[in-house]
Amino acid sequence: MMGTWRAVFVAVTLSVFICCFLTPFGAVSQGSPGATEVAPTVIACRVLEAHASAQPAATVVVFHHKDKQDQATLASLLRQRSGTRAEVQVGGGEWTGATVFRLKSCFGRGLLILPANATAPKEGESFLLKFAPAGNAQ
Repeated sequence: MMGTWRAVFVAVTLSVFICCFLTPFGAVSQGSPGATEVAPTVIACRVLEAHASAQPAATVVVFHHKDKQDQATLASLLRQRSGTRAEVQVGGGEWTGATVFRLKSCFGRGLLILPANATAPKEGESFLLKFAPAGNAQ
């Protein structure tokens, strides 16, 4: 009888160990083997230049990181995600879809293309830039 309880205790302890320490932190199962979802990356940025065009209707924004500690993360994301969709939030307003590019000729700078009807940040203003998780980037 004592051997059975001991075997159950060992099995439960081993299961808890595997679930708690061998599963990647922040990973959430999506129902298919090996699928995980990670939270989107949000970085505070600052506008260097902003220009609006009537034809074609668009706003372009040249930007870089707002906080020094985000410099490496933003640079990496711009290299990996240049030409993909991202979202922008200006002054606590709605998130707006945009296309983000890395400016190769300007170290650590990015370029946003926003629809003309979007609330665009002004020169010197800060905004939040949200990148979808790597598997969800378009």
